[in-house]
Amino acid sequence: MTGGSAARARDIGAIALLAVGLLSPALWNRFPLIFPDSGTYLAIALGHDYAIDRSSIYGFFLKPFVTGVPGLAGLWLGIVVQCLLLAAILWPAARLLTGSARSALVALGATILLSSLGWHAGQFMPDAFTGATVLLGWLAARRDPGAAGAPSLWLAAVAAASMHYTHIPVLLAAAVAALLAEKLLGLGWAAFGRRALAALAAAAAALLLQVGLNAAVLHRPAPAPMGSLFLYARLSEDGLIAPWLADHCGRDGPRRLCALEPSLPRGSQQLLWGGAASPITDLVWHPRVEADRWPLIDEMGQANRGAIRDRPLAFLASSARGTLRQLVHFAALDDECPVGCHDRRGGIAFALTRYRPEALPALDASRQVTDTTPKRLLRAVTTPIAILALLALPFLMAAAWRRRDRDILGLLAAIIAGLVTNAALAGALSDVHDRYQSRVVWLAPFAALLLIARWRSNYRLIAVTVAA
Repeated sequence: MTGGSAARARDIGAIALLAVGLLSPALWNRFPLIFPDSGTYLAIALGHDYAIDRSSIYGFFLKPFVTGVPGLAGLWLGIVVQCLLLAAILWPAARLLTGSARSALVALGATILLSSLGWHAGQFMPDAFTGATVLLGWLAARRDPGAAGAPSLWLAAVAAASMHYTHIPVLLAAAVAALLAEKLLGLGWAAFGRRALAALAAAAAALLLQVGLNAAVLHRPAPAPMGSLFLYARLSEDGLIAPWLADHCGRDGPRRLCALEPSLPRGSQQLLWGGAASPITDLVWHPRVEADRWPLIDEMGQANRGAIRDRPLAFLASSARGTLRQLVHFAALDDECPVGCHDRRGGIAFALTRYRPEALPALDASRQVTDTTPKRLLRAVTTPIAILALLALPFLMAAAWRRRDRDILGLLAAIIAGLVTNAALAGALSDVHDRYQSRVVWLAPFAALLLIARWRSNYRLIAVTVAA
């Protein structure tokens, strides 16, 4: 076997081994890990649904795998492919940073064992690709767009960014932050400009894909057709909507929304998901006529713009509070099971009842649904490690700066930008939820473990050189 063939075989073996590690939480669960929203994506993958409130591309990604094989095996195939793809992203990043296959495997194995990574990798949710979007943004930005492999990396970044609306700004923030870090360590303006344009093009491609699909299917040429509803719920809870409506209702305010406002719950989650207690359930989620929902969504957008324009400082203050709250709120396996995961009236159980009923016994026997997952034990390990790694990030940045380590500084800048952007998109524009930050917080221990391996190897090299 030639050297190149041996290296390829080693990489394939390492990726397969990592995929098994990523898959292990789902195997232990006895069913792919789920969240109530998993039902929406499986309805897209198994049937002919199209989501109005999130990207459908993740469901399209799953479709050839879950429909290509019948029964429960098809569901498992979708998760296996997902874990293989994540391993194929993690492995080159770890090899690049450590310079050693053994060190890379040890660091990645520790990340899977000690962080929330595996609990997202094996889940039917686009959250599996949020952290990967950050890594792809860094990996692609560190190469000249014309270099070998760079187009493939940007294409992979576009695919990952398309999985969820929030991934697009996360990708752009991570790539730009990585480039700024490299610029501080001497990257030329010409190279910086080419790479920045590539990052903008990748984000624009993912955005245009979302807008084009929504225009074609929903006749709503917008990246997030229901975004105004989620922002309205956030602004309403923060107290910004009521003063604006009080000033404009009866004059130039949106008539339907003004009539509806007194009956809307003030809490964002109650407004969005309050069932019979919220008029939104019948007017937006289950309207008599599909087209009836959009005029109300447009009126909410009008109220959002007016409230922000009238009280910009209050909006910035509430956004900052939400971002800070989301930054420190994360918990592995924040799955809302068993309550939200076996209800036949909605969610994944409803989707499986419609399209894959033979998989229902396995779902009902899973540890998530039987409520036998050791959430407290898992969080007792992963949460303190994530906190320590987050606290270490500024010190690691300082160390990378002192060492003039361009790769590490770029990675850390990308991770910090990804963490903050993700927190802002969730906490400032939607709602604080442990799951939102858990999907990216594993990047902090991932980086810390790789840095230990990288700099430990450097120390050994220096020692050998001095001894010689």
